[in-house]
Amino acid sequence: MGLTQILSTALDGLNAASYGLSSTGQNITNVNTPGYARRTVELETRGQGLNGVNVAGLRRVTDTVLERRQYQAIGLSSAASERDSQLAGLEAMFDDASGSGLSDALSAFYGSFSALASNPSDPTARANVLSRADALSSRVRDSADGIALARAELLTKAQQTTAEVNRRAQQIAELNQQIVAARAQGQDTSNLEDQRAKVLLDLAPLVDTTVLTQGNGAIMVQASGATLVDDVSARTLAVDLSTSGDLRFTSQTVGGAPTDVTRYLTGGTLAGIKEARDVDLAQVATQLDNLAYGIQTTVNAQHAAGFGLDGVGGRNLFAVTATSQGAARAMAVSSDVAGNPSAIAAASSAATTPGGSDNAVLLSRLALQPAVGTRSAAQAYGDLVGDVGARKASAADDVTLRESVATQMTAMREAASGVSLDEEMIALSKYQRAYEASTKVITTIDQLLEELLARLGR
Repeated sequence: MGLTQILSTALDGLNAASYGLSSTGQNITNVNTPGYARRTVELETRGQGLNGVNVAGLRRVTDTVLERRQYQAIGLSSAASERDSQLAGLEAMFDDASGSGLSDALSAFYGSFSALASNPSDPTARANVLSRADALSSRVRDSADGIALARAELLTKAQQTTAEVNRRAQQIAELNQQIVAARAQGQDTSNLEDQRAKVLLDLAPLVDTTVLTQGNGAIMVQASGATLVDDVSARTLAVDLSTSGDLRFTSQTVGGAPTDVTRYLTGGTLAGIKEARDVDLAQVATQLDNLAYGIQTTVNAQHAAGFGLDGVGGRNLFAVTATSQGAARAMAVSSDVAGNPSAIAAASSAATTPGGSDNAVLLSRLALQPAVGTRSAAQAYGDLVGDVGARKASAADDVTLRESVATQMTAMREAASGVSLDEEMIALSKYQRAYEASTKVITTIDQLLEELLARLGR
């Protein structure tokens, strides 16, 4: 091998080391960039009997399996967190310790009948019954309205979230198009793929996300069992209400008919919203309706059997609802007795008024008698509060588990694709030494050539 060939080989080494230093510097610079995958330099020996090294390019280090598992873990963690957050608000509605529950109102209401039984002709005792009935009704309505408002807000949040999902899907489709075009021209697409990975990391917390890589460099993104991004085109995810009032998610292509994908929704904020709204809040609302209806029907039945100071019977204490559905939001003092304490039926017969208190005694005993199935009103309310607490505790446990899994999967992906400063410092030293060695070779060859030319010149 002649000196010129050695010089050419040294130049190759210099270029390769320079390329490696540039790649390492890029990795170090992007150590904290979301979606960035570290680069490694692809070097190869020159073929066909030539000496030296050829820089084949950069390779973006990724693990598609780990990425898919990370997206899934992030989606499940986000769903758990959303549900837990909504249940925290629900739990606060029935916090008797802070005065927002129904326990005190229930006790005061049934207790007012005991005070009435002690002095049935006392106007103050009668007015207190109406006041306590109105306070209980108001507290029940407030709780029911709070649940209804929370469900309405969750519908709005679901709509906003789907709009964000669609925006991210469109970004991915546009990046797919750019990547496909760049690859067709033989260009490096690593930076575009990093941008796409960042968008996917933003999409995964919103909806369950599955990614499939295609041969042309584009990816297919599926969400809720439907294709959200197909090559360079994006579909639209929408949400409305079904005939039963539950959230309904649909996927639709431009000009196509919507496809119901609700049952396939398993992760992301949207899944957490749906479970909190259509399962947790809906079931607690039903329990509250049953409690309100049980109180109304049992109290009305006993009150109607008694007589007021005017000797009239058959009056309801609470407004009547046909069924338990919506009973909590409709709960109110009946117009039969509203503003008329004398109409409170303390006596069991017209003949025993005004001093009769037999019916007031029976009304006070309702506190211990079945109102909802075999449970008294207080027991049924205790069951409701216990159910809310159990749901919240379960959601909190799920958050801990899902966050742990998501953290683990993120760490595994970082280990496979992320930048390690320790490794990059080693690579930096390696390329620096290689650069210095190649420079030394070039300097040596240059000196030898000078000596050779000097001798030939003599």
